[in-house]
Amino acid sequence: MEKWFSPDMSPSFLLVGIGVLSISTVFGLVVSKIRGSFKPFGKASLIYLLAYGAAFALLGFCIALPLKTYLQHYVFIQVLFAGLGVMHLFTQYRFLKWSGEGAFWAELLFTIVLTMLGYLCFVMVYRIVNREGIELIMGTVSCAFILPFFVFYTYRKAVQIPPKIFIQWFYPVHKHIQDPDESKLKNLLIISFEFLKKENDRYSTNFRAKAPSDMEFGQLFYYFINDYNERHPGGTIHYTNTTGEPTGWIFFKKPKWYTIVTQYIDTDKSIFLNNIRENDVIICSRIS
Repeated sequence: MEKWFSPDMSPSFLLVGIGVLSISTVFGLVVSKIRGSFKPFGKASLIYLLAYGAAFALLGFCIALPLKTYLQHYVFIQVLFAGLGVMHLFTQYRFLKWSGEGAFWAELLFTIVLTMLGYLCFVMVYRIVNREGIELIMGTVSCAFILPFFVFYTYRKAVQIPPKIFIQWFYPVHKHIQDPDESKLKNLLIISFEFLKKENDRYSTNFRAKAPSDMEFGQLFYYFINDYNERHPGGTIHYTNTTGEPTGWIFFKKPKWYTIVTQYIDTDKSIFLNNIRENDVIICSRIS
């Protein structure tokens, strides 16, 4: 017993033990709230804890493996804890009937309890095998157990995000838009549009344009098309399909090499509100 409850070990064991009891109590209350009562699930949950506690304890013997450094032991055991965390994601839904739909907080609390139990069991066995005084540090490998839980739920939430709906812009073929107010023609920026002049063109063309920061983007693109087609009647920009119907357009900033998220342009917002800056390149894409 003194191997486990030496003066340097007792405070850590006491804190983790109190944490296990406290979180277990909250866990029981949460399960009772979402499933009506915890009593029908108590025995299965206890057996589940003991089974994983035994598995965590067995990992403590891994320090006896013939690895060269403690870092190698740490990484190896950390991988094993993560593996148990992955296994937990499968076994909890099979053996713990309270888990499943609507039980995220209960599953999180239970996984935290398992992680803390893993710390205790691992350190206790490790202490027997190795007496060099680093068992508390090595015990932090148990944190790897909870990582698969967060990865799994992050993935589930990500796939539940509905696809973004892009509102297409259409050239107002049968509608005349009046010239812009003088107040909107201030604070000019030089930007570029890049797109195919015709739907079946092989290469995109880059156009330089002046963009008043207070003008709506859709309005700016409308004036740009009109102005360009008036200046170049032999090589106009096509904005209708073969049946004469206007084609839809979506717009986004040309990604730079370090760009992670594509910034799409809202045609109903101004240049300023779309966060368009000097020399930005706007990709204009037709939607067939």
